[in-house]
Amino acid sequence: MKRLIRATCFLSLFLFSGSVFAQDRIAVATLNGETIWLEEVMRAAEGLPPEYRQAPMDTYFDQLVAEVIDTRLAAAAGYGSNLDKDKAVAQAMKMAADRILAEAFLSATINSQITDEAIMSAYDAFVADTASREQVTASHILVETEEAAHEIIAKLNDGGDFATLAKENSTGPSGPNGGDLGTFGRGQMVPAFETAAFAMPVGSFSAEPVQTQFGWHVILVSERSVQPPPEMEAMRAQLSNNLSRQHLGRLLETLRVDAVIDLRSFEDIRKDAQAAKQAQ
Repeated sequence: MKRLIRATCFLSLFLFSGSVFAQDRIAVATLNGETIWLEEVMRAAEGLPPEYRQAPMDTYFDQLVAEVIDTRLAAAAGYGSNLDKDKAVAQAMKMAADRILAEAFLSATINSQITDEAIMSAYDAFVADTASREQVTASHILVETEEAAHEIIAKLNDGGDFATLAKENSTGPSGPNGGDLGTFGRGQMVPAFETAAFAMPVGSFSAEPVQTQFGWHVILVSERSVQPPPEMEAMRAQLSNNLSRQHLGRLLETLRVDAVIDLRSFEDIRKDAQAAKQAQ
């Protein structure tokens, strides 16, 4: 989970930075003869609260430019006061520089691998994976106990009509409709129900009751189909993002192979922090 969170943060940053670095630099303003570039203003926009970023940019763009100007002027004053020589400030500046360099490296390395050929190959793999697009049309009878479910199965084996038994016995909301659940794909039902439904042949009902948190199910699968894949261009952005995540994970692992990493426990760190606070 930690690696996923970190990788997602890196991904969102380098995808943004890559799109900016790939463009010709666009001038926004000048300050004392030095150009302020659009990418600097867009960086400032990243720090805005979500409610501001959802508004049209032209409503707050001038404010962003003003913030960049104020930041440059204040930074120049900080250099003039030799604050960049302060140990804590210098460390913070190095951390910011490292972050920017990391983003640029990740962006350049991974974007070079997201070629048209790579995207087409990923699309072909998606098309070949029909299981992910498989759907079933099913009905079910939901009862409270396993014994009641076995009784339903026995009646079905004796020739009972599934829809009639669902109307008479099912406690689920689909009962009045003969237990009809319609057509659904993977990931739309609870795991135990989905596993059973997708494993059943068309026209069959459950040989054994299926238990979920809702009770005991008897399932009937009436149809199976595979959704046609979207056109490749419609999936280009999704495929590109998936490839970026895959390459990012591999790249970060590669960078760690020869690194010597010694991690302290959170408890030890907390003890040191508490001791430092008490010593103040």
